[in-house]
Amino acid sequence: MTNEIICNRLNEILALEISGALMYLHYSYYIYGHARIPIVGWLRSQSSEGMTHATEVGDKIISFGGDPVTAGSNKFNPSFESLDDMLRQTLRLEKEAFDAYAKLLGEVESENLVLRVFLENKIAEESEHIEEIEKMLRPDVVH
Repeated sequence: MTNEIICNRLNEILALEISGALMYLHYSYYIYGHARIPIVGWLRSQSSEGMTHATEVGDKIISFGGDPVTAGSNKFNPSFESLDDMLRQTLRLEKEAFDAYAKLLGEVESENLVLRVFLENKIAEESEHIEEIEKMLRPDVVH
């Protein structure tokens, strides 16, 4: 796989990470009610983590001799009807990011160990995000 192809795939991931960061931040403005504080805190921490991921991906693009493309990176639909709707939309984006990282990992040669480890770590983090959102979307039951 050429560095140019790696950079193209990483730019796709960069767009997803930026979109996710913007989505979480945007949704945090619209949380009301008695659960506002913990939900806003969680959404904003996810936004910050998305920007950290975007920064790391952008740095990786530079390492491979490419140019990080941030113009037109916003891929999320800001409309929603409920908190569950927000969470379903974030879940879709998290799964899309997971798939993009996994696809690139499957395409990268085994000798590119540093990139493989980077991708594996991001896949693990995205998997944790997916699991947490899926738990949040379960019926509200206390055991």
